[in-house]
Amino acid sequence: MTNYRLTPLRDTSANKERIMEHTRSNIRKSPAKSQRNWRHALIAACTVIVALLLAGPSIYQALFNKQNFTVEKVVFPETAYDALINSIYLDETNEFVYRTENGFYSFDVANKQQSLLMETSDWAYDYGVSENWLFWVQPVENEQKFHILNRKTNEVKVYENDFLYGIGVKGNTLIFMGQTRGDNFLGTAYKVMDLETGKVEVLREFEGGSHSRPAIDGSRIAISETVRLENGVNTLITVHDFEEINDIANYVLPYPIVQNVLLKGSKVYGYMWNEREGEPASIGTINMENGQFEAIEASVIMDGYATDGEHFAIEVKKGDTNTVQLFENIDGTLKRISSLPAIKERLVKPRFTEGGTLIVNGEGPDHAMYLIRFE
Repeated sequence: MTNYRLTPLRDTSANKERIMEHTRSNIRKSPAKSQRNWRHALIAACTVIVALLLAGPSIYQALFNKQNFTVEKVVFPETAYDALINSIYLDETNEFVYRTENGFYSFDVANKQQSLLMETSDWAYDYGVSENWLFWVQPVENEQKFHILNRKTNEVKVYENDFLYGIGVKGNTLIFMGQTRGDNFLGTAYKVMDLETGKVEVLREFEGGSHSRPAIDGSRIAISETVRLENGVNTLITVHDFEEINDIANYVLPYPIVQNVLLKGSKVYGYMWNEREGEPASIGTINMENGQFEAIEASVIMDGYATDGEHFAIEVKKGDTNTVQLFENIDGTLKRISSLPAIKERLVKPRFTEGGTLIVNGEGPDHAMYLIRFE
């Protein structure tokens, strides 16, 4: 602060003139000082931005990660990795169900308790489970048969079948692929079985091949089938209601290979490519409300994915291996929102439950599994 002392004058008008002149002088100096401060602030801000860019993605992630989720680590008592990699998590009961060489087990996540559901020494990849049912196939007198456990009554029923492979259990319905017989041919079809009555119905005859297991959402199922049309090999996606046994919609995609088909709300997702050299695979979506197809661009090389319709868990390259990171679809491009920094081990096989829980397998020494829940 500048002190200004007035010299006593008899003429007050002269005194006023001195005050005004001093004020004008200060006003003329003030903008220059303000401009210098503004320039200094701008230079400092630019320096910070350049430093962030030079620091690389790790700093960017630390500042801009969307940590709107929780991570729960689940460790199983003396359970083989190959049993956990195919395990199924049920939101309704907060439990994992998995198959070992000794039988089917349930692990209560909250109480950390493991219990035997069904003892069996026959090892088979396909099985289905829900809160009320457990389904698997095993031989009886050298013939493969359906085995269905009612988890409420512990009763097991055994059925004859034409089973090829299983898809899943939803409510009181089993969906599977089986054989169909015509006058002069043996074909395949997706079928549904009422687990309470044992009644089986054909949902869809299947003529071509497929690169993806069907996807279930509510009472709907999306089926992928490779077909040859006039313009070459394409993929036919059909959506059905397996409770009403009727067709909902069908779409033709201009890709010969569509993997990991997922059905979420009003959209069907697929991991697709054309087998052309240099052309990367992409995630595509079909909007069932208007029939439009959109390819989602990715800024990373993908080895697999899972989605709940909003978040994408992508298997990405990391050094000589890969791991799972989280992305969102922002204006048609997948943008990373988290590298899951709290998890220090390699992650594989992401999958979402219908309730929106993301499950990934860890490849650390304790073979942990992780439950990621979004807020």
